[in-house]
Amino acid sequence: MSNHVIEAAAQLRWWLRLPPTNLIDRGDHVRFRYALYLMIHQVATVLYGINGLPESMYYPSRLEGARNRLDGLTRAPEHAGSILWTLATERDPEKAWAAAAGLMRDTLALLEESADGRGSMGWEVEEGSFKPDQSRNPDDLYALAAEIAERLRLLEKASAVALGGSLGRGYADRQSDIDLLFFGPSIPREVDRRRLISAWPDIQHGPLVEPACDSVVLDGAMVHIRYWTRQTVEDMLAAIPRPPVQRILAEELQKCHVLIDPDGRLLAWKGVLHHIPSELVTVIYEEARGRLPAFRKQWQKAQESDDRIHLYCLANQAVNDFLIALYIRNGRFLSTPRWIHLDTHAFDVGLPELECRLASFVDGIDDRKDTAARWRALEVLWGKLASLPPS
Repeated sequence: MSNHVIEAAAQLRWWLRLPPTNLIDRGDHVRFRYALYLMIHQVATVLYGINGLPESMYYPSRLEGARNRLDGLTRAPEHAGSILWTLATERDPEKAWAAAAGLMRDTLALLEESADGRGSMGWEVEEGSFKPDQSRNPDDLYALAAEIAERLRLLEKASAVALGGSLGRGYADRQSDIDLLFFGPSIPREVDRRRLISAWPDIQHGPLVEPACDSVVLDGAMVHIRYWTRQTVEDMLAAIPRPPVQRILAEELQKCHVLIDPDGRLLAWKGVLHHIPSELVTVIYEEARGRLPAFRKQWQKAQESDDRIHLYCLANQAVNDFLIALYIRNGRFLSTPRWIHLDTHAFDVGLPELECRLASFVDGIDDRKDTAARWRALEVLWGKLASLPPS
């Protein structure tokens, strides 16, 4: 089984363990729709892989004709392509998630059957097992994050620990996870991390130990610990004004809250990213802008064939590119659309009613006549962004 299939299956398991339905409750519509786009590509990746077909994800998407191709596969859940069609066309978030969850369950069950005696492809799916306790208030989460950071000092050669995610940005609510960033000269061994975390007294689920990220539910709180080497950070900063290879690392470093930083290294890294050079802003902006013709070409082709699964994927990818450009114009890195319903209101370079416009563009595509208007709306937004003065 290829790495593409294994990675996609791991992501599908995560969606079921930690459903993104909290994004519906929070009103983070663009992020929720982006999650559904990822699920579409990940399901297709696994099913194509099981059937010996090319399974890599692309940007812009190349998922043409997925409905008929998936419905015609020998080894696939019944009507898999038609279910993806429902997911891509359904405007009601709860119904779209129900379609996605059912197809992910069936896809993972089929993958386990395909192991042919080689053993399980990963953890069994425990649906909702990593869903946090929504009664925790943000102050409790901050206190628990600081306590966990102190526990992580016991890992060999811990250099610094920061609080990322919504807590690090000051957006915490009762549904927030705790996202911790661990920095050291190397990534601690998985066996050492598992031993340390498993001994914590308040553990409820997990730990799930992956190559550079651990997840565990502690006292009702979902905790993710991501491990980075100091050299990775320093290489990224030394490469400026070239775009960072690890965009998510740059994004988190910019907005994280420092918890442990004995030698001031973490604060120095944040200082470098506080003012992004104009050359780097230009490069990232032009890269995103430069992909627009490719998206336009794919969009027109998918529109002509009424390929709504492909249109849905392209819509979410194209909006993500627009947001990358918008964020960098405001001196911010972005990897995927997270917290934009909160961030964009405070931007110096912004557009009125942006969240509503983008939400309409990435919504379920249930009307063929709507697709041309959607693309025109995105082109208008790009034009307005290009005409705005720099921040």
